[in-house]
Amino acid sequence: MFSQPWLNPLLSESDSDESLMHRFQKGDSEAFDVVFGRYASHIVNFAWRFLQSQQDAEDLAQEVLLRVYHGKDRYQSGRPFKPWIFAIASRLISNQRRNKARHKESSLDVTSDETDTGSLVSRMAAPSADEPDAIPLQNERIHAVQEALRSLPENQRTAVVLARYHEMSNEQIAQTMGVSLSATKSLLFRARWALRDALASFAKAQTGSRLR
Repeated sequence: MFSQPWLNPLLSESDSDESLMHRFQKGDSEAFDVVFGRYASHIVNFAWRFLQSQQDAEDLAQEVLLRVYHGKDRYQSGRPFKPWIFAIASRLISNQRRNKARHKESSLDVTSDETDTGSLVSRMAAPSADEPDAIPLQNERIHAVQEALRSLPENQRTAVVLARYHEMSNEQIAQTMGVSLSATKSLLFRARWALRDALASFAKAQTGSRLR
C-alpha cells in the first residue's frame, strides 16, 4: 500500500504536512508515505496513554491513518494538519473508551509493557545510579505519573498529553479539541495543578518512607 518516498526526488522531508496533504489530494501517494512516517509512532504513543494497551494503540493508529488515506478529500487545503489528525485520533479514542466501559471491559491496571518515561517523569529528580533501590524507585515514579494522568478527566488529560508529549501550542490544542483558546488554557491550568498535587503527594510519601 505504501511506497518509498525517498525514491521520488521531488519529495523532501522538509515539506510541510499541509503541502504533503495537498500533493496527496492531487494523486501523489508517496506524499502520504512521508506523512505516515511522521505520525504513525506519535499516534500510537498518544493512543496508548488513554487505552493502556500497546495492541489497541497500534490498531487505533492504523485506523486513524487509514481514515486519513481514504478520506483525503475531507481535508481542507491549508488547514493545520497536526491538530486535524490528532482530532481524528481523539474521537476514536473516546469512542473506544466508551465502548469498553459499556461492555465493562476497561481496566486501569498498569500492564507489563508500559514504559512511560515522558517529560513529567524527567522533571522529578532521578535517583542516583548507586542507590540499591534506584530501579524500583524509578518504576514507582513512572507508575505515579501514569496514575496521576489517569486520574484526570479525559478532556484535561487530552490537553496535557498534547502539550507535554506532542509539543502542541495552546492554539493547536484548541483546534484539536474543538474548544476555545481560553477553555484550553483553563483545562491545562486545572490539569497541571492536579498533577502537581498528585506528584507532590508521591514525593512527600517517598521522603517519609526514607526517614523511617
